[in-house]
Amino acid sequence: MKQILTFIILTSTMLLLTSCDYISSNKVVLAKDQFIKKQVIYFTDERNVSNEIPYYDAIIELKKQYPNHLKRLKVVSLNTEEPSKITDSPQSSPAIVVVENNQVICKVEGNTSKENIIKPVSSAIDSW
Repeated sequence: MKQILTFIILTSTMLLLTSCDYISSNKVVLAKDQFIKKQVIYFTDERNVSNEIPYYDAIIELKKQYPNHLKRLKVVSLNTEEPSKITDSPQSSPAIVVVENNQVICKVEGNTSKENIIKPVSSAIDSW
């Protein structure tokens, strides 16, 4: 019984620590010579385009809603060296990140629906 309790405590501590790591990973460290005041960045992988269709649909919809904010949408291919110039750690693909004052204020990544992309990105842009 004592072993089970110890296991549960260790497991819950580990889960808590990994969730804190996720929060701190939202603070993106950008290249030293680059300061991003307000930017939407889309990370793509041309080898896996079929998973990116909801992101393309969401970007089209977001461009209709926020034409000025997405005028300079940055598209970063994970197949080049460019991601390392943007962040210290490579993003998963597909991903869309909203950056304000060199801080990630919104990040959506992985396979998800168009609505699950638009909602948080819209909220982040609305705060601008």
